[in-house]
Order: sequence, then structure tokens, then C-alpha cells
Amino acid sequence: MNRKYLYDFGVSQDDTRSELRALELIPSDRVLCIASAGEVPLELLVNSDSSITIDAVDIASSQLMLSNLKLQAALALQTEEAARFLGYLPSDKQSRKKWLQKIKDNLPEQEIQFWQRNPKIFEDGPIHLGRYETYIALFAPMGRLLLGGKRKLRGLFECGDIREQKSYFDTQLRSGLLKNLFKLMFHRQLYKNQGVSEQGLIHMGKNNIGITFYNKFRDFCINTPVRENWMLQFVLFGQVLYEDALPSYLLPEGRKRLSDESARLNFIEQSYTQILQNSEAGTYNKFALSNVSDWLSAEDFGELMYLIANKSGSDIRGLIRYIHSPGYIPDDLQDVFQLNKEWGKQLLEQDRFPFYKLIPFKIND
Repeated sequence: MNRKYLYDFGVSQDDTRSELRALELIPSDRVLCIASAGEVPLELLVNSDSSITIDAVDIASSQLMLSNLKLQAALALQTEEAARFLGYLPSDKQSRKKWLQKIKDNLPEQEIQFWQRNPKIFEDGPIHLGRYETYIALFAPMGRLLLGGKRKLRGLFECGDIREQKSYFDTQLRSGLLKNLFKLMFHRQLYKNQGVSEQGLIHMGKNNIGITFYNKFRDFCINTPVRENWMLQFVLFGQVLYEDALPSYLLPEGRKRLSDESARLNFIEQSYTQILQNSEAGTYNKFALSNVSDWLSAEDFGELMYLIANKSGSDIRGLIRYIHSPGYIPDDLQDVFQLNKEWGKQLLEQDRFPFYKLIPFKIND
């Protein structure tokens, strides 16, 4: 279990399509989001108006370096090269070394040294070296076997529509055998620090989230077209199967948007709370909080919501994700925030990575 990891997450587990729906971005919006592994801020950029600014924050410098590496790979390389270098698609060590030479002219010296000190990125691709990804990779072969093997799983991706996916999943895949594996994988004593930092489990209690994740696995496989779901392909096979399913920041149109507009994206090494404390009132009006409520105490999350209420601009909207805790809105803010849990359920039905619960919110004028 002592596999080396460079950061907590090699890929972001938020389906940015939900953020885009919930935030209802309009020209000149100012978005604050979590950087994590980079997909969310990059996807927000290439799918929003050119007047919108995006600040992506993280307290982990390694996550910010990974996010910037993805940006620079998309700018310097062609779609397939960038996807192979990063690890969405397979490649060989020598090709990845060659591609890094093309990228590093646009990287700060500190980041160049970081990647050169960790040559394992050339073997697997950087997105495979997160704590979570190395942990899941240990169990993936057993999971495929329990489902019926690679051939059976490939059959799911030959289905023509969601109706066929549901029928195939229920009649051809032995998903019931996964329950015990999920219970083992996500047992607190094994999962903490191996799969996720213990800080991310402070609200877990005695619940075995393996059962929760097992119950959502069918939704993961059937709710959206699987050939378009790069995360599902990555989790099941360790790679994206179809190039047109790659995150849109890597596709030609997305890369063009990055080339033209990357200046409106900033990566900042601060916590979500710190940047709001240090910003002027009205700096931000759209908030993608990912699942920070799972990582913060009730008191700290309440402080964050106070800051959003007191320092935001107009047309304020946001999205909270959570697994363990939805966070706590202080009593004196109950009439300030409108939490639309029903809309969150509707968004979740279309979310490609449906392991979080979603709560869109806005602030009353």
C-alpha cells in the first residue's frame, strides 16, 4: 500500500457540466473555484464567455503544478500528444520525455525541477500518480474480473443509447459481486491516508461509504452516454477509450480557446477562505466549491459561507458538492441563501461522475 504519489488527485472528480448549469455564467462573471487536478478550471474556461475571469485556488502547490502542466500541455502539443503525455491515453517513456521538452519552456523553473525529480510521470503519465488514482488502481483488476472481465465491460460501450446501457448493465454485468470489494476499498481504516487524506473523512463517522459508492456505481455506468464519459472509461480501464470523449480542454476547439484566452485563468496557492478574506468586496460572484464542506469543520464552513454572503458581487450563484457533509449554513444566513436541493437532484441525474450530492445556491437580492 506504500505506493508513491505526488498529489492527492491526478484527475478532478467533478463533472464541470453540472457547475456550468448551476452557475449560469453570463458575460463579465468572476468565478472562484478549486484547482484540484485542473480539469474544472480548464473546462470552465473553454466553455464560458471570453469576458469571464476564473481564479482557481488550492493549498497544495503540487495540485497547482499539475493543473498548470495540463494547461501547458494543451497549449504546446496536439490533442493526441497532450492526452498521451498526461496519461489519459497510453504512451511510452521516451515519447513523454520528448513532449516534456516541448512543454517546459513555458513552465517556471520550480515546476520543471519538480517534474524532473519525479521521472515516474514518464512511465504512467502524471494523472496516474495521485494518491486516489494509485489506490483505485490497486483494486481495478479485481473489479473488472468481478464484473465479468474486459470483454464484458467493452460490450457496455457498444450500446447505442442509455436504454441499451441500462439493459446491458442489468443483464450482462455481475455488479452484485462488487459490493464486498467496495466495502473493503472504502473501509475507513484502509481508505484513510491510502486513498484520501484523513482530513477528507472528518464527517464520515462510522458509515462505510463503500455501500454509498456501490449504490451509485450503476448510475455511473448508465445515466449518461458511456462513450462520452471519459472518467468512467478511465476508472474501468485506466485510460480513455475514445479520443472524442477526452475533456474538452484537450480537444481542438478547447485548445484554441486556451491559446486565445488562458490569461483569464489564474492558479493561486491559497485556501478558498483565505482568498475571500483577502479580496475586495465584489471580486467574485460565482462559486464552485467542489466538496470543501467535507474537508472543513462546521465552524470553518460557516465562516466561508459568511464570507461569500458578505463579500460577493451581484447575481451570486454557487454549487456545493459533498459526500459526507453538505456543510452548515449559520442560522442568521438561512434567509440569505437559497439552497435548491431539488434542482441538485436533477443535476445529479445528468452528472457523469455521480458520486457527490449537489446543492446549487444563490443569494437573495
